[in-house]
Amino acid sequence: MRICLPASGLRSTRLFHSAIRPLLVVMLCVGACGATFADALRYGGDRDFRPFEFIDESGQPQGFQIELIAELARVTGFDIVPRLDDWSAIEADFRAGRLDLIAMSHTRSREQWAAFASAHATPAMSIYHRRDTGAPVSLADLARGVIAVPDSEPMRETRANFFSGEQYRFVTVADHAAALAALRDGSAVFALMPRAYGDKLLASGRYDAVVASDFMLRLQDYGFAVAPENEALREVLNDALKELERSGQLDALRMKWLSSHRAAAEHSALEARVITQRMDLMLLGAGAAVALGWLALRLRRRAAQTARERILRAEAEQALQRAEDRLACAFTHHPDAMLISEYHSGRVLDVNDALCRLTGAEADALIGEPIDALRAFVDPDGLNTLLELMHTDGAVSSTPLRLRRNDGDLRECLVSSGEFRSDGAREVFSIIRDVTDLLRDSDALRAAYDALTESAHRQAEALAQARAALAGTQSELQTLTASISHDLRGPLRIIRGFSSMLRDDLQAGNVDKVLRHAERIDSVARRMDDIIEALTRLACAAQQALEPVRLDMEASAAQAWALLTEMGETGRTTLRIGNLPFATGDEAMLAQVWQNLLGNACKYSAKVEDPRVAIDAFVEDGRQWYRVTDNGAGFDMAYARHLFEPFRRLHLASEYAGSGVGLSVVHRIVRHHGGDIRARGSVGVGAVFEFTLDRPSLGTDALAKPNE
Repeated sequence: MRICLPASGLRSTRLFHSAIRPLLVVMLCVGACGATFADALRYGGDRDFRPFEFIDESGQPQGFQIELIAELARVTGFDIVPRLDDWSAIEADFRAGRLDLIAMSHTRSREQWAAFASAHATPAMSIYHRRDTGAPVSLADLARGVIAVPDSEPMRETRANFFSGEQYRFVTVADHAAALAALRDGSAVFALMPRAYGDKLLASGRYDAVVASDFMLRLQDYGFAVAPENEALREVLNDALKELERSGQLDALRMKWLSSHRAAAEHSALEARVITQRMDLMLLGAGAAVALGWLALRLRRRAAQTARERILRAEAEQALQRAEDRLACAFTHHPDAMLISEYHSGRVLDVNDALCRLTGAEADALIGEPIDALRAFVDPDGLNTLLELMHTDGAVSSTPLRLRRNDGDLRECLVSSGEFRSDGAREVFSIIRDVTDLLRDSDALRAAYDALTESAHRQAEALAQARAALAGTQSELQTLTASISHDLRGPLRIIRGFSSMLRDDLQAGNVDKVLRHAERIDSVARRMDDIIEALTRLACAAQQALEPVRLDMEASAAQAWALLTEMGETGRTTLRIGNLPFATGDEAMLAQVWQNLLGNACKYSAKVEDPRVAIDAFVEDGRQWYRVTDNGAGFDMAYARHLFEPFRRLHLASEYAGSGVGLSVVHRIVRHHGGDIRARGSVGVGAVFEFTLDRPSLGTDALAKPNE
């Protein structure tokens, strides 16, 4: 029976929804009921599409769809007659108008010849694979190999909708059996198809090497379809499906037939294990009862032990609290002033009553303030001494400190401090003992206290000087490192460049160029060797221990000039040595000073017409100075501060040879003797270098007068 109602025009108006639609449904139902005596709705389905629809052993239609159309007949009052056959025949009969109703996967291509009702199921699809390969657990695993799929409308649309990425590689085969055959034969790694077809083929025994994975996909909507012009019948089916959904009957049918392809087998296996599980549960219950009894006994013992531990812990906490109270009381009421501060910041954390009495200040005015705030009460020099000693030794013991109270009264004190840790933080505990009255009553104690004060000041000054010297040494080391890096990097770049050219010319067979490049590399290597030798001299200048002797400076300068003359470095230069007082110093080091200064003067005077070098001495501010003067190239005073830096040159190396460390060596030797060195110069006029040593014992030798 064909039910054709032109509802498309009626649905475009509100009148259809409000009045005509109910009337149309009633008429349809009446027509359907009347048709029971003449004809019925003809349903067509696949004879082997388990579990949706199939023919059982007795030749009767079974499955989810068969029971669903029975429920639809009950709800709508229609007489629906099912016929199951090969799907190709069913589809042909439907498209020819010989069937009113079928059920199939919803695809866009099928919408051209069928109108689909609302989807009411999703057929399970599975990934099939060989037993000797890993089972896929996600879609990403499918990118591991070729996927065989049967050539059908639903599978083509499934590929287009869900596997459009380039990472998936598909091979299309004729049917489901061909897909499993491709998998069995190794031309594919996976096969994708509905379980209704794949599991049936596996049961045939022809694909023993193939198994279905537990990874199932539900990618296709499955629903009833009617002829496109039979819109009214589709609306009735949608309403009936909604009614079955609300009543729960549709969901019950899904659970019965579609919950899992292994649901029936698992259900049978579960029933077979029920009796065994019941026995196991009885045994487990008995064992659990015994275990619970044993656990109850253990729990009782543990509870008693916990109660005892709780009592002991409470007693320990009470004892700790009493100890803390005693300690706090001892700190607060101790007769000596006490102070607790942070190690790094110096912030005052706590003070006791004795400190407040000693300073005449309230605790709130001291706690939370930095230690420098105590300068209002403490002699600044004494506080600096304490801080220097504390930061150096980590503790001070009986160090003198003068303290001024708020009322102006001066108090003499002894301070002892030590570092400790509190909750991981470094803190300092200090005790300040007022000894003013004791010193007033004993001259011996006063003398010892004054000596102790002077000793502490000297020690603090020595520490400050050591820190300053260390800072200077570090600064000098940084400057030296930068200079070394600069002077060594240049030769290395040249060596790399000529090495590259050497390699290219060797490959080209240019022997002459290769020899020239080798000579240049050798020259640069010798330059680097000179730099390393200069660094060795520079390092030894300040590290060698002094062996001071009374030294005749005139003789030392003359010997240095004679050595330079023998080496051919004095050339045409003439030397004049004035009256040079004796000095106290290391003979070998001071000989190096004279040799470097005189050699430097000869080198930079060699290009003038009448090169001259003079040596004399003078006294300035009570210190003996020695002076070397030349009439050579001189230098710009704007760059004088760089003269004594290693490898810093004020003239081009092509003009005046040298390593660039001679004056640095002189500077270090002079400073090693506790002296100083300075230079003056003018471009094209000459240069003057003056140095002084640690004030020597001159004996009866008169100090030379400064030259005008």
